[in-house]
Amino acid sequence: MLVVVGAGLAIANAPASLIPLALDELEKRQLLAPNLPAIALTDLEGTVWQGQANQAVITIDGEAILLGVLSWEFEPLSLLDRTAVVHVKADAPEHHLQATVIASATDPITINNLEGRLPISLLEPWVPMLVKGDIVFVFDHIIADQQLLAIDGLLNAESIVWLGGNYEMPLGSYMMQIFLQDNQVHIDINDFNADLGMSGVLIINPVNGEYQLDAVLQARPELAPEVTASIAWFGKRNKQGDIVLKNRGRL
Repeated sequence: MLVVVGAGLAIANAPASLIPLALDELEKRQLLAPNLPAIALTDLEGTVWQGQANQAVITIDGEAILLGVLSWEFEPLSLLDRTAVVHVKADAPEHHLQATVIASATDPITINNLEGRLPISLLEPWVPMLVKGDIVFVFDHIIADQQLLAIDGLLNAESIVWLGGNYEMPLGSYMMQIFLQDNQVHIDINDFNADLGMSGVLIINPVNGEYQLDAVLQARPELAPEVTASIAWFGKRNKQGDIVLKNRGRL
């Protein structure tokens, strides 16, 4: 009995420093999805079940993103169903996110209630940016194994400002609804009566990154003249004088 109690206490108090070792072992045994982003955790505190890494870095497509302080808390009872349910948070001076991650040996990984805020500049490694502002996002769920199986969420690009001139030129705010349809990620784009109106849809193939953008830009009276002149290079004008975007490429 004492051996069982001692083993239980040892497991309950397993230090957080074991997590990087466990991740390395899973990678060596090829038990992780090959396209899974790599995460590095240092300066750990607490236990395997509840703790934090004071420095966390995630690498996606060779680009390192500083997550700041990453904290986690497991639901111990979930292990009785051979499922790990863990609540995670990441905090840094410029961004914040939180989510619940559900993982098991037989089912796809599910991320529920993912929400947070980040500067749009974090997208710079993948998408060239001439703007600044914040992105606020709320995802009900994301389900994935070797590929994306489901996604449902909303993303707001708030107070976007054009940086292509000698002074900051406000564009407005935009809402994007994100969902999976026919194995393609669809992003429906609408503006909140922004100075630079934008409506349309962005479709992304999550496997190879190919995308197509079909949208319309509308220069409203409040838009800076420099921006009105610049967007004319993005596409052709329709009969209403708006700019029609039809872009194809790969992220």
